[in-house]
Amino acid sequence: MASLNLVALPQDIMFMLPKYLHNIEDLMNTASTCRRLRECMASAIPNVILQLAVAQSRVFFRPSPLFLVTATARQLGNWARRSRANEDKLALKLEEGVDGLLDLALDHCGLTMERIRELRLLRFSLINPVEDIIDKCVGHQRLDNPDFWHDGLDDEYTIDTEPSDTLFHLAMYGELFAPDFEPILNQDSQTRRLSVETRLEFIKYCLPDFACHLNGHIGSSLLLNPGETLDPRREVKQTGPYAKGPDGRIPDMNNNNLALTWVIRSSHFRRYYKALRAKAGEYEFQERFDDGWWFNESSHSRLPGDYWRQRLWENVMISQGLEGLEMLRPDTEDKWIGKIKEWREKIMNMDNEPPLTKVGRQATLEYPYLLGDLRICASGYVTGT
Repeated sequence: MASLNLVALPQDIMFMLPKYLHNIEDLMNTASTCRRLRECMASAIPNVILQLAVAQSRVFFRPSPLFLVTATARQLGNWARRSRANEDKLALKLEEGVDGLLDLALDHCGLTMERIRELRLLRFSLINPVEDIIDKCVGHQRLDNPDFWHDGLDDEYTIDTEPSDTLFHLAMYGELFAPDFEPILNQDSQTRRLSVETRLEFIKYCLPDFACHLNGHIGSSLLLNPGETLDPRREVKQTGPYAKGPDGRIPDMNNNNLALTWVIRSSHFRRYYKALRAKAGEYEFQERFDDGWWFNESSHSRLPGDYWRQRLWENVMISQGLEGLEMLRPDTEDKWIGKIKEWREKIMNMDNEPPLTKVGRQATLEYPYLLGDLRICASGYVTGT
């Protein structure tokens, strides 16, 4: 009788039902009840669907909240590009870490059921296989290698990390900042891009790491020469992931910054992209390219002529967001060959590298330069900067 009374409600009332459900499972179960309720649930707006997904994020969208933040990050970045005021709100929320990004997404973003189904399929076709690749770079599979200390691939070093978190950190950076490559590649100075300062806020608080905290707070005085002051863009406030607990201590955290740095410099990781560039029939701008740990204005000025083109080409490839990780999968990599050729042609047509942005004694670039952003936020720690 209750169900009969429910479907007897007026149409305009019925269409309001989705926002009164508890979670995404309720939406799915209700939609399977009868045709009228299925039509009613199909009317749910994307923001309501996102709210219902967040309510069950620890069940269906793990790791929480990284998964759903990554799924909405491109929308959030595009919203922030609309105005300086929006970007300022984004930068402020970044101080709360990934939880702050999710709060902002709940105000300005949404998901469709079709997108949720796509994300579920990506779990098996993309996320799990790429997580396995990252695990071989910094996870247990690398540590379990019997020749770990003498494998000859990369420097030996142990890092506390969760490969799934590192995957989503990489994907999230791309979702937020990949659109900023297009105006750079098209030599378009009018289109608004997110600032270097916003990118650094993202790295500091959404990839929390003791190395970042050391660099930007408790150990900053150890990194400065007499008379120097800390560049405010490197400052790390005791908010979000760095907020002190009831015991007055900052919670333990994984080496999120160092792990992602290690992955993108890993020969195991980079070889997938190099093979794809070769498959696209394109030669490298610079053979034996190595970005190294250190990057500043002085070292940059001594680089060979096409070094910056190689850096930009590689960086565009690794910073394309979640779907961009398809470049690491042999069953989906071919769909990117056209884009790889297009990127290379546009880079070839550029006369000069986009300008440097100095941050303290180091520098990053105006385009989304992931390794440069990571190094600035953790300099003075293990990386030797």
